[in-house]
Amino acid sequence: MKKLLLVTFILFASLPALAQATIKGVVKEQNGTVVSFASVYVIHADTIITYSETDDSGRYELSIPDKFTNGIFTVNSLGFTTYTKQISITDFLQEINVTLTPRQEQLDEVVINVRKRAITMKGDKTLLNVEAAGIGNGNNGLETISLVPGMRLDKDENLMYRGSTDLQIMINGKKSLLIGDALREYIRSLKGSDIESIEIIAQPSARYEAAGTAGIINIILKKTRNTRLSGSVTTAAYYGEYFKSQQGGRLFYNDSLWTVTANGSYYNGESVNHRHVKQTIASEDGERIIDQYNTWLPVTKSGGFNAAVEHRLGQNQVISTQWQYYKDSSTETTKGYTNEYLNGTPQNRVNLSQRFKRPENRVTGNLFYNFTSDSLTTKLDLQANFAQYSTERNGFQRNDYADGEYMNLDGENKTAYTITNIQVDFNQKLPHNINLETGAKYAYVKMDYYNRYEATNTALLFIPDSLLVNDFKYDEKLASVYAQASAEFGSWNLQAGLRAEYYRFTAASPLNVQLNKGEYTNLFPSFSFGYRNENHQYQFSYSRRIGRPDYLSLNPYYQYMDAYTLQTGNPVLSPQYYDSFQLNYIYKSMLNLSLYGYLFKDGFTQVIDYQRDKNYNIAYIANAANGSRFGFSASVPYQPFKWWSIQLSLDAYQSSEKSEIKNFTYNGNGFGYDINLYQGVELKGDWKLTVNGFYNGRSTTPNGFSKAIYDISLSGKKSLFYKKLVLSAGCSNILKKSLYNQTTQVNNVSTDWTNRWETRRFFVQATYYFGSDKKKEIKNTSLDEETNRM
Repeated sequence: MKKLLLVTFILFASLPALAQATIKGVVKEQNGTVVSFASVYVIHADTIITYSETDDSGRYELSIPDKFTNGIFTVNSLGFTTYTKQISITDFLQEINVTLTPRQEQLDEVVINVRKRAITMKGDKTLLNVEAAGIGNGNNGLETISLVPGMRLDKDENLMYRGSTDLQIMINGKKSLLIGDALREYIRSLKGSDIESIEIIAQPSARYEAAGTAGIINIILKKTRNTRLSGSVTTAAYYGEYFKSQQGGRLFYNDSLWTVTANGSYYNGESVNHRHVKQTIASEDGERIIDQYNTWLPVTKSGGFNAAVEHRLGQNQVISTQWQYYKDSSTETTKGYTNEYLNGTPQNRVNLSQRFKRPENRVTGNLFYNFTSDSLTTKLDLQANFAQYSTERNGFQRNDYADGEYMNLDGENKTAYTITNIQVDFNQKLPHNINLETGAKYAYVKMDYYNRYEATNTALLFIPDSLLVNDFKYDEKLASVYAQASAEFGSWNLQAGLRAEYYRFTAASPLNVQLNKGEYTNLFPSFSFGYRNENHQYQFSYSRRIGRPDYLSLNPYYQYMDAYTLQTGNPVLSPQYYDSFQLNYIYKSMLNLSLYGYLFKDGFTQVIDYQRDKNYNIAYIANAANGSRFGFSASVPYQPFKWWSIQLSLDAYQSSEKSEIKNFTYNGNGFGYDINLYQGVELKGDWKLTVNGFYNGRSTTPNGFSKAIYDISLSGKKSLFYKKLVLSAGCSNILKKSLYNQTTQVNNVSTDWTNRWETRRFFVQATYYFGSDKKKEIKNTSLDEETNRM
């Protein structure tokens, strides 16, 4: 830790020493709105001698060659008249602020011999310009983001980055209020051309929450300049083994003072998951096999509504509020059976039948204030966030045994969360091209939990029936502060920061007479540096991360999963820590290569402890693992013809892990890889066909392996009425080879899991866009770190 802090100090101290001859400034519109991703360059003798782009705050910086004598300083952005100014070394200006004039008439197409970089790296971010990359037109928002290097969609079309769905999604730099299905459908409702750029923050710096390793995806939408009402409505139907439908709509209004947005969605459908778990135990009596088949059938009706209002207080201040209500009504039915064998001879058969209702309600909201100085050198954000969740799980589970006995468990479960936090972020541009960011956050979480089972035949229980009733009260306070500095000098950019957190919790179960308290103080350093030279870009970044236990994992509850498995909490569970890094290389702003990885300590592991004396499993989460994971990813875009786009992505990893938990000891290595291929073909008449395929090779884990899986999806799209109406249809996972299959070997117990869901699924969808197709998003509620642990 001392070495890391020393490196951080050195980076801070060395920033001013790298200064060289530069031109910097801000690019704005006539109304004062900044212009992002404008091309800024200097031409001499019809040759571009230096080039840059404005960032999301409209700022730019040009590095001037040593032998520069004179040239034409130029600023160009779509929709504006090109700005030019003659400059020379004898009358050199270190700062040029530019005001662009909107183009009043549609001109013939002008070809400018400068191309925006499709992918650039700065600080802890990799920025993908959607227009320059050519992935926006003809795609919806979800399809566009899935083409980001390292990204893909899982079986439920949730976004995955390097194999993980544990992503934070941000809109215009603000954490999204929407989660789950609502977030996915919102992103799908966007046009790809609505998105200006996408930021990938694989190694979040000290400015961001220290939790998690999967990273952050920030979707930057284009800003409208017009006063207009616009929106979209969508309806879709899907069929795999069961029918399901989704409807949604968005409404947007913007003028010089007000921005109002509203969106809602409704889902109604059935789905299925076929599960097979085969457990083989080597014992003194011989080989015992527990072979289980279950079919899980959820029926879900859910809907949500989100509304937000933003008001501009003059030129420098903005206030906004956003609120969401979400309701889910699900009924889950499970049918199945378990056969038990000893040395091939049947010993027992248990039939499983269970049915639970799971209503859920969620209310979230926030208040937000922003101040930005006229010079854009000072920025202040203040926000307060609130969330209230309530869920239930009420129903029964029945186990029927071969000898005619049965046990019925009637269950009642209630969980309520209240989450609040306040946050302040301050940004100041300093001399010597240094940007300073600092801020603080305080969060409070309260949870009330009650669970009760009543058994008809207590003699068949694994545990005393007194443990079937449990209450749990959880109280958590988290305070954090951070400071971070960054600078860009010519071809170099540097960033270094430090985040400090104080975390305290109390977890109590009065009925079980248990009390658990804990507090932690942690430092989370981060740093990155990058270099850009014509066609080559390099970036290295490091950050220390933390994974905190889910709230319920600290609860000493017991829950029957089936006749052979009992799930319980772990009140002594503590946080896990990561040291995470990434080395990135980009060639010609398109080819993307990455080496990434992390070392971890006290990692969370799902422990399945087989109880030989009573012949059942106890499943719980423990700080069982120490180890590492290192990976390599590559993304290669290719366009054989103007109408045919191809993107090939590869991700491979090597892992090492060791566990010394009693009855769950292992020490080993693992390797895995997956390949994804996207092809898009644009045809005459506004038709577009897409083909997606993947292959996940056979992979090994430190305690087992997974079989290879692969599949292919096909879809077609047609735009009508000047691209206002978009009709699409297709089939996902056509080969039905996409499933979860993993085998583990721990001590003398081997377990084989197979989950098969609705893989082959047909769909049709219609989306109608009205009004302007450019949107501005309002500040979203910032509760991701807290809600991810529910």
